[in-house]
Amino acid sequence: MKGNPREPIHIHVELAEIEAKFWLLPSVHVAYNDGYDARTLRELLEIVESNSERIVRAWNDHFRD
Repeated sequence: MKGNPREPIHIHVELAEIEAKFWLLPSVHVAYNDGYDARTLRELLEIVESNSERIVRAWNDHFRD
């Protein structure tokens, strides 16, 4: 899938039947959480924040025309 993405930059984190979605811009924050406990969600948020530049760069490379 190239071209215009349907949504702004985001990442999904899935494990078995649980999932969370994080928006990356203008700042990293949880879009929704379906099953992660608060501690795990905080840990995931820290991981996404620490890798946000890499994720944004990969997103832009993927959707580049």
